[in-house]
Amino acid sequence: MPKSTLHQHLVKPLNWQKGPEGLYPFELFWMEGKTDMEGFGGCFSYCFIKEETQFHPVEGMVVHPYDEVLVFASTNLDDMIDLGAEVSIEIGEERELHTFNRNYAVCIPKGTPHGPVKVKNVKRPFVHFVISMDPVYSGKIIPESELKPPVPGCTKYESYSRVFATSVDPKTGKFTGFDNMQVQDKYRVPTQDGSGMGYNNYIDEWGVIHSSRMGEMGPGNADNLVWLYGSDLLGFELNFLWGHYTGSGVWHRAGESHSHPCEEILIVAGLDADDPRHNGSCVEIAMGEEDERYTCEVPTVYICPRGFSHLPQTTRWADKPFSFIVVNLDGTHDSPWKSRDGSKTQYED
Repeated sequence: MPKSTLHQHLVKPLNWQKGPEGLYPFELFWMEGKTDMEGFGGCFSYCFIKEETQFHPVEGMVVHPYDEVLVFASTNLDDMIDLGAEVSIEIGEERELHTFNRNYAVCIPKGTPHGPVKVKNVKRPFVHFVISMDPVYSGKIIPESELKPPVPGCTKYESYSRVFATSVDPKTGKFTGFDNMQVQDKYRVPTQDGSGMGYNNYIDEWGVIHSSRMGEMGPGNADNLVWLYGSDLLGFELNFLWGHYTGSGVWHRAGESHSHPCEEILIVAGLDADDPRHNGSCVEIAMGEEDERYTCEVPTVYICPRGFSHLPQTTRWADKPFSFIVVNLDGTHDSPWKSRDGSKTQYED
């Protein structure tokens, strides 16, 4: 019997290309929802920053007619919160300056001028990715000559940027959930995470989840993982995760597949800044009720429309550490498990 390929159009390699004019001075992975991701309701970009530079935009500021999140993600397997560089960005007409050297997410509500991003003191390459909440990119660049002078001491946009870690104070990075958590070794175990998948997770004092250590997770799951939800992101209809992965095997043990009431994309990409077009791994994800299996060895997006069944997910092999990103267009992450034969899973009543 021929292999079913009904969902092949939902699995696409990331496009390596120039971004919109004036936004980035280098090529990067750039995907628009309408043209590149089967109408997905957002845009996505991914790149490595290896040296001092300036972007988004190259000069002046930029403003978009949609919400957007700029993410600055560490490649340090031993300390996921340490970015390895110093980054700054101006926000608003007041040009309020935000500076950080840790894993960070910067939320930009629609209509808010922002940029440029300036990077200096790079000790280690880091990943920069952007999630834009519209299927078509659009942005107006405001020339430097048209900008107002910065307002000293402005804190109007203080809540727009935060440490990119789970269950921490957004500014200090101090973990906020210890009171209700059981201590096992140096990790804390919450009663349940916010993923909607029914998991308990090992989480360390810096807000980094260590999924592969939990019995409900498989050996292929994350060494290091952080996840933010709409309540962390100025109420945006968005949740997303970033993780480091080194192991092989199945990722989840709780059920064979799940789906979501909102659109989602799953991105597998490398962590080697000197070889961005290869993952150094082979990851397989099942798509649809037909259980079609699709593998990737290059940066790839798996597109999951509303209610679309996907998983199981398995790392066949991993010669190098690689990254995985989930972008879900909902403030929460409703994820009911299903079994392929219709039987109940361990998280169903």
